[in-house]
Amino acid sequence: MKKNNYYDNDGADYSRSRRTKKKKKHGALKGFIVFISIIVVALAVFVTTVKFLAPDFDLTTLVPKKAVTFVDEKIRGNTTTAPETTTKETTTKPTTTERVTEKMMSYLDSSEFKIETSKTGNLVGNLMNGGKVATDYSYIYYVASGGLYRFEPDEETYTRIYDSTTSLSSLNLRGDFLYFVDDAQHKLLKMQKGAEAPKTVADNISFAYVYDSTVYFVTVNNDIGVMDAKELQPKILYSSADDEMRFVGASLHRVFFAVKDYSGNVDYLTIATDGNEQTPSPFRKRDEGFDSKLVLENGFMYFYSSNNNGTYNVCRQKFGSEKVITLANDSDYSNYIAVENNRLYYPQLADGKFNMMEINMNSKKSRCLLSVGSVQQNHTLRFFHGGEYDFILGNKSEGGEYVYRGGCMYTGSTNYMSLEDGKWRY
Repeated sequence: MKKNNYYDNDGADYSRSRRTKKKKKHGALKGFIVFISIIVVALAVFVTTVKFLAPDFDLTTLVPKKAVTFVDEKIRGNTTTAPETTTKETTTKPTTTERVTEKMMSYLDSSEFKIETSKTGNLVGNLMNGGKVATDYSYIYYVASGGLYRFEPDEETYTRIYDSTTSLSSLNLRGDFLYFVDDAQHKLLKMQKGAEAPKTVADNISFAYVYDSTVYFVTVNNDIGVMDAKELQPKILYSSADDEMRFVGASLHRVFFAVKDYSGNVDYLTIATDGNEQTPSPFRKRDEGFDSKLVLENGFMYFYSSNNNGTYNVCRQKFGSEKVITLANDSDYSNYIAVENNRLYYPQLADGKFNMMEINMNSKKSRCLLSVGSVQQNHTLRFFHGGEYDFILGNKSEGGEYVYRGGCMYTGSTNYMSLEDGKWRY
């Protein structure tokens, strides 16, 4: 059957029309792509030119802020909204309330506390009680009226080695040198054994402790710092705006100290001695309105807790442990606890008698080493352990009689020496 030419011609026209539209659409798309390509190339050239001429120029400043925020938050998933900030005045002396948010340092490896007794300048307890006595186990050096003296244990004789009309404290013996503080001038002095006079090491010093080749010190301005015993260049580790600052102890790479605020609360802090820590970390809970007189010796903390009858417990706690051991419960709290090896020394006031007590921490046995009678509650007596000999120095009452008393640990507490007219007498 012959096809109808009318429909044939109409179909051909329709095909041509579709091809023409398709060509036009393809041409328009091609033109759009070329246009976009030109824009991209131009933008790339612009960015390259800007970065070359001004590397620090922020290109986002040319884009509307809402667009930048939309891309960053919705597409990239970032939060670009800046948090609210408040301007706070900085100070080199942070307050206690700013420190308590620091993370508690509750553990240090036992190797950090491998302190060698032969390298210590004095017992921490001796120093905290005033640092009037120290020993190098050949001689005993002590502070008395008129200056600094050397005591010969074998003959029980003495020699004045330094004349001074002012009070001296923080006596440390290390190698061939003596370190001590002139309390009136607040100077740390260093004196070679056999020399006639000391040399000034640092000013504004209220306390010093020497271990090995390092001198730890506290200033009158409540700074804690360290210095090399040879270079003698003081380095402040931390400054406090609190009412008081005191030394607590040291490990091989850290110093431990306490600060008391104006409300009587005590914070116990530690900081590395290399100077790399900007702020200290607490290592013990705050004492609320009560100073437990904590001292740290060889990785153990020794301190007081109060009883209802007005006496105090003598406690020991290993650093990093929650266990607290009570060693005695009859202390008068007047002196800092002193520790040497497995022996602990603490004060006792009973029936008007001030006793220097010793506890063997292994056997738990105790004994009285030295006593002073007719003592009042407001006494200023301080005890010092000097190896084979122990001493009690101070007033029986505030402003009352001043006593110098000494005794050998191998004799009874009633067999003692007194310093009278410049001489030790039994």
